[in-house]
Amino acid sequence: MIITVTLNPAMDKTMVIDGIELGEVNRADSVRNDIGGKGINVSKVLRSLGTDTLATGFLGGNIEDQFRKELKNMGILDQFISIQGNTRTNIKLVDRKNETNTDINDPGPVISSEELETFISFYDETVEKGDIVVLAGGLPPNIPQNLYGRLTRMAKEKEALVVIDAEGESLHHALLELPYMIKPNEKELADYLGKEALTEEEIIHSAQYLVEKGIRKVLVSRGEKGSIFITELSTLKGKGLEVQVKSTVGAGDSMVAALVFAENEKLSDFETLALAQATGAAAVATEGTKACTREEVEKHLAAAREKIEEVKK
Repeated sequence: MIITVTLNPAMDKTMVIDGIELGEVNRADSVRNDIGGKGINVSKVLRSLGTDTLATGFLGGNIEDQFRKELKNMGILDQFISIQGNTRTNIKLVDRKNETNTDINDPGPVISSEELETFISFYDETVEKGDIVVLAGGLPPNIPQNLYGRLTRMAKEKEALVVIDAEGESLHHALLELPYMIKPNEKELADYLGKEALTEEEIIHSAQYLVEKGIRKVLVSRGEKGSIFITELSTLKGKGLEVQVKSTVGAGDSMVAALVFAENEKLSDFETLALAQATGAAAVATEGTKACTREEVEKHLAAAREKIEEVKK
């Protein structure tokens, strides 16, 4: 089973505007609402690719029912824990004139100790040998930053594979437990290493070091520059694909979904990176956090394969 964990989901409200004027009244040309949060976004893309997934985490407040209805409509197995607090709403501002994407994210609800223990008990009872567990996104404000580390350790004890897409202190704690696979972006990896930025050579050396420590696969996403994929067998670099950008929100989550799909289907390292690149490209060409379709991904696969090269160690 593929299990995605989203502890701080959000309703993503995407507003498209032709030229934002700060300090003035702005009127959106279009607005769309999508249930989101990194783990949920991963589940949405996995379903688009034809793979079943169970989604869990916390949901509460006025939009809980809307989330559950959408999850059911998408064919995602809903195992979220109900909480007293309100699930957050995030604002995504797409300025077509200035070609910018701006996110305004709500911190999220406070989770009680009882609600957290209910989730941990469910997680412990649900994860089994051979499962792929995706721990993705930020944590609610009062949740201990070492939680991803704890969940990684619990899943590994069950002989499940853990995929991490996180940042900051929660990423640091997770890496201490050596998850199976991680997908930091360039900035997140630099922050983890205590640097402002990384050269391409530094990205490769850092990812290779993490693999040598015991993390089996590392994909570093680099936006329009493409991505770098390091495993025990390969060091591969994929150049970015040229697409019309409609929204960058959820592109990284789509790449995580591709990694999980590839792992589940036992694809080669080369085909894994090609799929991740194609899925990321399809995602940015899709409005809001709507999941890209399998057909859209397949349109980019040939170009993705052509742009991959092996880096000699």
